[in-house]
Amino acid sequence: EAALAGYEAQRNAASMEQFRQNLHLAQFKPMPAEAMLLRQKLRDRPADTHAFYLANQGMLPRETFFTPENMQRIMAA
Repeated sequence: EAALAGYEAQRNAASMEQFRQNLHLAQFKPMPAEAMLLRQKLRDRPADTHAFYLANQGMLPRETFFTPENMQRIMAA
């Protein structure tokens, strides 16, 4: 039972950001301006778009994509 509790804690921690995003999207509120701007900047950048979705879905650590340096590079384009 302790092993399952440990697994549950790890799973919950790993998926919390995506859970919060899903809660926000389910409310059908407008997307924040900075998120819209990021998507606009990613539109013609397939490699960055691919990395964005990998990070968003937990297939790439978020901290490797959403660094201040990477965000500045993308936004400057």
